[in-house]
Amino acid sequence: MTSKNLAHSLVSSKHTFIKTFEISIFMNFQDLQKIEDYQFYLDQAFKQSKKHGNMIFLKSNGDMFSRVMKSEQEKLKLFSKTLMSYMDNIYKKFPSIDGLPEIYSELVRLTLDYDFLKKSLGSLKWLSEKIHEISGYYMRRLRSCRSEDQVKRVMNEYYGRTSSLMKQVSKHLKYIEDARKIMKNYPTLKTDLYTIAIAGFPNIGKSTLLAKLTPAKPEIKDYAFTTKQLNQGYAWYGARKIQFVDTPGVLDREKMNNIELQAYLIMKYLASLIIYVIDLTEPYPLKKQEELLKKLKEEHDTPIIVYLSKTDILEKAKFEKAKKKYRAVISVDELNKKIEKSIKNY
Repeated sequence: MTSKNLAHSLVSSKHTFIKTFEISIFMNFQDLQKIEDYQFYLDQAFKQSKKHGNMIFLKSNGDMFSRVMKSEQEKLKLFSKTLMSYMDNIYKKFPSIDGLPEIYSELVRLTLDYDFLKKSLGSLKWLSEKIHEISGYYMRRLRSCRSEDQVKRVMNEYYGRTSSLMKQVSKHLKYIEDARKIMKNYPTLKTDLYTIAIAGFPNIGKSTLLAKLTPAKPEIKDYAFTTKQLNQGYAWYGARKIQFVDTPGVLDREKMNNIELQAYLIMKYLASLIIYVIDLTEPYPLKKQEELLKKLKEEHDTPIIVYLSKTDILEKAKFEKAKKKYRAVISVDELNKKIEKSIKNY
């Protein structure tokens, strides 16, 4: 993106989320790592620190007490470091909820408990800081021990307190994992690209149009509700890479399913242009298709191009009349010219 285009994007109220485009490019919800329960992390920390401590004990010189002391100090260090590393990795690798582009931020708010997710992620940062704090405290106590029994008591107390802290965040770890499973189904969109949404009722030729405009190979069958996910494709218009999204489902009902919700939010926050497909063969009544078009015009200030599908199987008089009525296009070449003009005017 040139500096001129970037400057234009930043002043556009509809596209202010492009400020965070670096996050979106690298964001991949499908690759979010599984979050285990608190006992898993404790077990891993115990296992690693015990193995390391035993190795230190065997390699150490001096009397028994000094060897035990050195071994336990190293165990404490690695135990705390392992737990802190696990918590820090979850916190850092999970998408920053406050830094999400608007489309993803609203998806989170609509599909998850936004406040509790923020609290859960924050609890991991708190936990890491708390483990660091008490580890320092017990390391100082360990150094003041004068017998193996004292060392054992201090270490048992340390493990007990650390385990208790881990247990306190168990519900938060569980919720983050629940959120991860939901977010895995979020679409992976490039929010910095000029985006064109292809809208309309199911089984009217949206996926076929996507395949004509881009190299994408969406699933195309002869029955309704074929598209169970957002189909995406990319094409170059001059030096500009354009993102196309085939938005599935019926968007004219009050209660939308998850995939329809995603499609709606794409048109609300991401689309710079909407191609609305009308099928004059009427797998859905033309009146219904017109009502949805009217609704989209009322709800979105995004430019809309009407495209008439399946004109090759219609009488010329019928689609010519509809072309005039909807100011529609009927060929991909004509559509591409309209798209190029829209991109230039953006």
